[in-house]
Amino acid sequence: MPLRRFVVLLPDGSDGELFEADLPPEAPDFTRHPVTGEPCRRVIEAPTLTTRFGEGAMKQAVSEDKLARVGFRKLEKNGEGGWTQTN
Repeated sequence: MPLRRFVVLLPDGSDGELFEADLPPEAPDFTRHPVTGEPCRRVIEAPTLTTRFGEGAMKQAVSEDKLARVGFRKLEKNGEGGWTQTN
């Protein structure tokens, strides 16, 4: 189930306590804190990915040496409307 983050809305309109909830994808977002009943709203964030699919892991997985070893060619534009193989 996806983890969703919510923030409690204080009476003065500012943000209060953050809390998280595991909800099924088809479930609606909370409008009230499930325990205290205070008004809340969902915090929209970028999804988090594990380090297995992080930027560093992906750079290593598609390094030029590894791609050349498995048969891919690296091409660069030659400025004349064509391409030149560089590896």
